[in-house]
Amino acid sequence: MRFYLVLICLLFCQLINGQSKLPAFGEFSAEEINLKECSFDKNAEAIVLFDDAVADHDEDYHLITHRRIRIKIFNQRELDRANIRIRFYSKDKFEYIANIRGITFNQEENQGVLTSLDNKSIFTEKENNLYSSMKFALPNVKSGSIIEYEYDSYMEHYGGLSSWEFQHELPTLKSSYLLTLLPGTEFEYSVQKKKFYPIIIKPLPETGRIYYEMNNIPGLKSEPYMDAIDDYLQKVIFQQASYSTGYGSKIKVNQTWKELAADLINNKDFGGAIKKDLSKMDEVKNLAAKETTDSGKIAAIYNFVRNNFTWNGYYSKFAADGLKNTWEKRTGHSGEINLLLINLLLTCKIEAYPLLVAERDYGKIDTTYPFLDKFNKVAAYAIAGNKTFILDATQKYCPPGLTPFPLLNTTAFMVDKKNPGLIHIISDKDAFRNTILVDAAVDSKGLLTGTAVITSNGYAKQLRTEKIKSDPKKFIKETLLEPGSESVIDNCTFDNLDDEGKPLVQNITFHNELNESGGFVFVLYNLFMGLGKNPFIANERFTNINFGYPYDINLNATIQLPEKSRTDKLPADKKIISADLPISLSRKIKVDNNKLIINIEFIQNTSLIPWERYDNLKLFYKEISDLLNDPVIVKIAN
Repeated sequence: MRFYLVLICLLFCQLINGQSKLPAFGEFSAEEINLKECSFDKNAEAIVLFDDAVADHDEDYHLITHRRIRIKIFNQRELDRANIRIRFYSKDKFEYIANIRGITFNQEENQGVLTSLDNKSIFTEKENNLYSSMKFALPNVKSGSIIEYEYDSYMEHYGGLSSWEFQHELPTLKSSYLLTLLPGTEFEYSVQKKKFYPIIIKPLPETGRIYYEMNNIPGLKSEPYMDAIDDYLQKVIFQQASYSTGYGSKIKVNQTWKELAADLINNKDFGGAIKKDLSKMDEVKNLAAKETTDSGKIAAIYNFVRNNFTWNGYYSKFAADGLKNTWEKRTGHSGEINLLLINLLLTCKIEAYPLLVAERDYGKIDTTYPFLDKFNKVAAYAIAGNKTFILDATQKYCPPGLTPFPLLNTTAFMVDKKNPGLIHIISDKDAFRNTILVDAAVDSKGLLTGTAVITSNGYAKQLRTEKIKSDPKKFIKETLLEPGSESVIDNCTFDNLDDEGKPLVQNITFHNELNESGGFVFVLYNLFMGLGKNPFIANERFTNINFGYPYDINLNATIQLPEKSRTDKLPADKKIISADLPISLSRKIKVDNNKLIINIEFIQNTSLIPWERYDNLKLFYKEISDLLNDPVIVKIAN
């Protein structure tokens, strides 16, 4: 048996003689019963006492995993932890779940009370054509309860082996995984963890097993502007180099990027799909023929697909049922739609390649080894002279030439049999650009009324168009208004929503009853910039800060003051620049003919900041927030 070990932070690994012994199902120690808080994650309102799995195989080499999870609930707010969902890959009956048991323990009047799960309350829910879930609710759960459940997963073969996650949203006291390997199996694994969290790894060659364990792992919760939470979970990732089907044959899994590219190009559901001849292509060919440049042809074909084909919401990298139905029915999953796009580009003599991508919230890929499952979809990579296009026809509001927002700051794999390669996708020229023009007036009672015109370009146009098309009222409430803003939008109309050649224009009328005290009103001028509140307030940060794109936001405001009013002291003109990050904000304020004239410019030329620099970013954004919320104080004459 051959092991390929790719380990992060080997110095923090240690060996043990075997896995730690767990208590029997439904047996609880006094320490567990009396536990009131998590010692290593004080704010946690529940804790995973242990999460344990043992993976083995039967004589037909099916992958069988037994899993047990025990959770202590400290607070009523975490009672939803008793609502359990076990997700499994149900397509073609590849996986099923069996032997579910559940129990709830409560300490009542100095004695323990056990309540068992009623098997009649367990039901199966189909999520889509790939996944289903077993769902149930553990009974009689309250603050102080300990809940426990176990189940068995049966998979057709070891091709379903992917990863073991030690870390979750809740802190975990102990997480362990014991894997039995198939005879003759070759596999790769990598450990993803932070250096200060120890891990136990114990190969047991005499039994063909390997054991993993981590302890005292804090919970990982969602943080502002974080990329995929999966990128930061402490976990071990598996990739089979080969596995047995149980019928005497051995299936090889790609071991190099070049091998992966070759296999995909030769795969009838991937490379075969982009080479497949489709009928009734005249419409597309005529659209392309009208264009005089390859860039124009690419835009025409891409627009044809995204405007005429409907994404059904499912993700895939393949077209298992071919492209004929997709072409005829004008609908399909992401693999079918984007492989069709590549097919059409190639048919019209455009240089184009499939691009395996992992969207930002799906997680980073491991560039050292071709883990195919780390990609969640396929996109198109097209070339016109010295210009390249990354195209995803499921993104209805992303114009050609603008890289799809979910792919920014990710690494993709271009599937070319001769010259395959990894591509780092960044926004090197396009940004989130908003220009805001405000014309307003303050009356003698401190009522601010006015109009604003917001001109959006780049990612501001794309993302705002998508939100407006989805729910314009929600867009006005949640995007245009600052969090906690006292402004009221009386009316809002939109120009150029359907014209991708022009910027999106938002025409706003608004009013705001300003704060007043002793004949003074406090004029806040930070209007519609989206920068009024510091999103970075947590004391610690565990994940990178991923904005996706650079920012360029400008505000020019003119505010007419009441007659005979005065401003004794204006906020000083100021420009703040981060010492170690390419971020700046400038503010200029003056009074001319009883009018406040305000200019604010915010430039952020970085889109990805490592978590180690969080403290600096947090302090700088606080400085931005303080500066923008420094009001102009106006004395109104009686």
